[in-house]
Amino acid sequence: MTTNTLQQRNSRQEIDYHRISCAELDATTYDLDYLIDDALVTGQPCILAGNKKSMKTSILIDLGISLAMGGCFLGKLKVNRACRVGIMTGESGLATIQETARRICRAAGYRLADIGGLVWSEQVPQFGDRVHLDALKRFLTNDELEVVIIDPAYMCIPDVDHGNLFEVGARLRGVSQVCQESGAMLLLAHHNRKAGKADPFSAPELEDIAWAGFQEFARQWLLVGRREAYEPGSGEHRLWLSAGGSAGHSALWAVDIAEGTRATPGGRFWNVNLMPASDARQQAGARNEARKTAQRQAKEEQELETDRKAIVKGMAKLNRPDTMSAIRTRAGLGNGQRFDRAWASLLADDTVRQDGMVKKANGQEYESYRLAQAEVEP
Repeated sequence: MTTNTLQQRNSRQEIDYHRISCAELDATTYDLDYLIDDALVTGQPCILAGNKKSMKTSILIDLGISLAMGGCFLGKLKVNRACRVGIMTGESGLATIQETARRICRAAGYRLADIGGLVWSEQVPQFGDRVHLDALKRFLTNDELEVVIIDPAYMCIPDVDHGNLFEVGARLRGVSQVCQESGAMLLLAHHNRKAGKADPFSAPELEDIAWAGFQEFARQWLLVGRREAYEPGSGEHRLWLSAGGSAGHSALWAVDIAEGTRATPGGRFWNVNLMPASDARQQAGARNEARKTAQRQAKEEQELETDRKAIVKGMAKLNRPDTMSAIRTRAGLGNGQRFDRAWASLLADDTVRQDGMVKKANGQEYESYRLAQAEVEP
């Protein structure tokens, strides 16, 4: 054995594995402390993941404020106890973070300046870099943080093969260990795969999380996805929020967020409605039916206007009073409901008027009709 090998072995710190018997395991009480029932367990690393532009950062700010104040996450999910929280976000910039946090606080009845249990950083650590991990440990211990939210993950591990389970897993384990040793729960923001789902607006699942290692790492998760495409300029977002974890909790909610736009009188705001997924599906069904009805009505109105113009044009070409049958033939509409509907409409608004009787070649007299005003043939 070489001298270098002996030196390497001697430099390693010896460890002993903790041993626990079945009797001890059975006799010990291990309580699961839920910060938010059915959504967030204390101490277990959590991944919040979603597609791009799915409100991840805004939702994390709402979560951080709710945890620090012991309020309600997204207006409905009660936080069981207030705790000290740190939010490290390297993507949005402090101006955007400030504006979003103020809106969320105002909606909850808080003043941002009065929240003492929440600290911020516009820098994110580099996982795997000892200097960064030491700085993270100081960040956690100096403010005695119980929860640290890091957003986004891709900025923390830019220099690894994101498809390599072992490389990514090692980086995630390293930062998780720092958080555990400091007594802080890690909540890491990440993104979902860009493609692969048959329905891009279906509820997100754990398998949707991108990159190797993240699905395996997550002991609990909050998954965000859009229920409907965003309509630019509306300031309204219809989202899914799926929660789950190895502790056994599982839930699916629909989240409607209205925040207005920069052009909204009085400025942007924060209005959240969280509801069971079943309620959202019923509402979506009702909206789809209303949309179909509106489309059908619009089509019928367009057809009515087209048929009215065809009848008027045909009568103008005749340039004399004539029977309804002759007018129908001239308009090219034939027998059917479309002609009847347009004809009734023209009579109702006095565009077409009855003009006495007209005698036909068979010797019979029929009611005749004319335009109320002279029409010029196009």
